[in-house]
Amino acid sequence: MFQGFESLQAATGPRQLGTGVTLLVHHPQPRPPRTGCLRVMTYNILLGGERRALLQHYFEELEASGRMPDVIALQEASQPTAMELARDFGFHVAYQGRDLHGPVVNGKAILSRHPIEEAAHFTYDFPADARAAAVSRQGFVGELDEDRGALFTLIDVHGRPVALYNVHHTLGDSGVNAGQLWQLQALVHSREGVPSIALGDFNANINVKQHYSLLPSALRKHEPTETIRDYESRYGDVHPSVGDWGVGNIGDVRVRRALHALEHELHDPLRRARELRVRMPDGSHMKPDEARELLVAGKYPKDSPQWMRLQDVADMSTLNSLPNGNGVVPATGKRFDTFFASAELEPLLLEVDHSTEASDHLPSVADFRLRDTRH
Repeated sequence: MFQGFESLQAATGPRQLGTGVTLLVHHPQPRPPRTGCLRVMTYNILLGGERRALLQHYFEELEASGRMPDVIALQEASQPTAMELARDFGFHVAYQGRDLHGPVVNGKAILSRHPIEEAAHFTYDFPADARAAAVSRQGFVGELDEDRGALFTLIDVHGRPVALYNVHHTLGDSGVNAGQLWQLQALVHSREGVPSIALGDFNANINVKQHYSLLPSALRKHEPTETIRDYESRYGDVHPSVGDWGVGNIGDVRVRRALHALEHELHDPLRRARELRVRMPDGSHMKPDEARELLVAGKYPKDSPQWMRLQDVADMSTLNSLPNGNGVVPATGKRFDTFFASAELEPLLLEVDHSTEASDHLPSVADFRLRDTRH
């Protein structure tokens, strides 16, 4: 624990992720949080903040426009990037990463303008035999040499405790991903009764939780993409810049079951928020329903660039994609970055921000109102 940033030792590992010790730094002059709601962001910032100038510019725009969240969960954050953003923009910060003294733990940070009362990292159990079996199934090591987990903080929101769990789950092996979801659920359950938000990069397409729909396919033509059949008919085998081919690991029933179990503890704001919207590159807003209306009108042919951008909005996708052979950027239909929140936290707004290209993920923002359940 540190009071201020001056005495914090620099990270010396090859990726500047740290030694695995969880760091909590109290900003000497934190900027005040908003009072009307709790605004939270999750953002995978790409390989420690690889596009650093764009990331800095994005944070400056958030601050100048009054849109800066009260809490920001970062994934793939290096220690220097997390600490510099916290210091420059008036946040307390909890950070955990490891590229020394053991398996890599990719950097995660929680920046908060509310006081941070506790911080800890819970590393998921991944026995050696299970890791070896996963490597054998995948055919190469890839990300499976990393340990994953949840960075936990308890923050004080105007006198009320709120627990945050910042996660970055495994992508390539669906069984491993499902196991991490079960461990997250157990972790959240251990603090039952405390208003809680699990957020981050779940590396599973949270939209597609159902295998099939009772509605005939003709009636689902422009409904939300929430089944495997929906995804395959709309997106085919697209390969995003991050993620996996086609429907991906969400096609495994184990992942869907684990997501459903997590939702018994925490709810998905996509189904409950009063307002859903996407911030467009020009700063305007479009609602998913508005995008669907344009798709229904049939003005743009399927797979045209305009159709794909509308489909991105309709499904609130958070992943960018690689250009295809014709230089066209496909729609991904994948929402890896999201929030799950307990019933005490009423979701007012869920927004995906397409106005920045600082990462291969898009930032997601949610406004919550903390219900008073003390009486």
